[in-house]
Amino acid sequence: MVEFAKPKDLKAQKQVRVIFTGGFLGAGKTTALGAIARRLLRQGLTVGLITNDQAANLVDTAIVKELSVPVAEVAGGCFCCRFSDLVDATEQILAKNPDVLLGEPVGSCTDLAATVVNPLKLFYGDIFRIAPFSVLVDPLRVRELVLKETPSRFPEEVAYIFRKQLEEADIIVLNKVDTLTTDEADKMANALKELQPNKPVLKVSALRGDGVDEWLQMLMSDAPAGSHILRDIDYDTYAKGEAVLGWLNATVRLVGSPSFNTRQFAEILMRELQTAINAQNAEVAHLKFLLTSGTQSFRAHLTKADAEPNFIGELGEVSEATLVLNARVALSPDTLSDLASQALLKASKSVNAEAEVLSLQSFSPPYPRPPYRLSEPVTID
Repeated sequence: MVEFAKPKDLKAQKQVRVIFTGGFLGAGKTTALGAIARRLLRQGLTVGLITNDQAANLVDTAIVKELSVPVAEVAGGCFCCRFSDLVDATEQILAKNPDVLLGEPVGSCTDLAATVVNPLKLFYGDIFRIAPFSVLVDPLRVRELVLKETPSRFPEEVAYIFRKQLEEADIIVLNKVDTLTTDEADKMANALKELQPNKPVLKVSALRGDGVDEWLQMLMSDAPAGSHILRDIDYDTYAKGEAVLGWLNATVRLVGSPSFNTRQFAEILMRELQTAINAQNAEVAHLKFLLTSGTQSFRAHLTKADAEPNFIGELGEVSEATLVLNARVALSPDTLSDLASQALLKASKSVNAEAEVLSLQSFSPPYPRPPYRLSEPVTID
């Protein structure tokens, strides 16, 4: 094994359980980690979270802050390429003396077993107990990329990332089973099991709670973690799969005249975005936004361009709100930026609100270059 220098020393008052939950964009990782965190808190355990994205201003970070637990954010690249930043974020959370640390990597990333899970075991195996690495799967992606029941607008390089994520998982979690019949869920779980026959495949609804307790029990066990290191990953194909996607993060201040209906605004914004994306014959990996006003929030999700969006919560009429918009779409960054700006303008005008863009970033991820990559799993006694 190649010798690597430890990024820095970390100190903890006790051993900390570390749970990473991967999966493709839109698989429901944030909702799932929220469900896990709430159960741990009810058990009397202290919890910290680390979110991750290619840029700052995340819907995920805003959502998990509602849990009132310590949250740190690693922006500017995946955990694998920003390993030192991950360690710094971990240090911030360790200062709060957690029992469990939850981490959500970027949904377009793979090879995490080799570049994140095992390096953490190598460098910090004395203070961390790393949980089995879970990969969440959205039923829409199973229909599209496994069962081939629905057409895909994604190029093969994107499907490659999805397959590699399944290949490196210790546990595969079919999420959102509340959207499926029992027969549909069984069919999808069996298809995933055929692809990865030596791994547990769980059926879970993070939103409703189905199967979460069983999943958490596996995560809190001392089962092997990061044991499925990818032996034949092609980083050029992986990089092309990421670069296909335009990424947009925006924060917008909305002011009504004198007030506006947030549900109406959200529905119009989502409709405008979907219409414009479909007109480009582009595909959505994940499109989500969060509206907050005071202590209340309302969010929307879309994981396929021609699918029905999901709206969660209610805000009603407000005089002012903040919108955080994250879009991962198979479009050029410039096209995505123009499209989103026009949709925001139309939606705000439709509800007699003024929209002030506080920040907007649109880009494609750079070539992944992890500083640490282990070719064999690390074993800890």
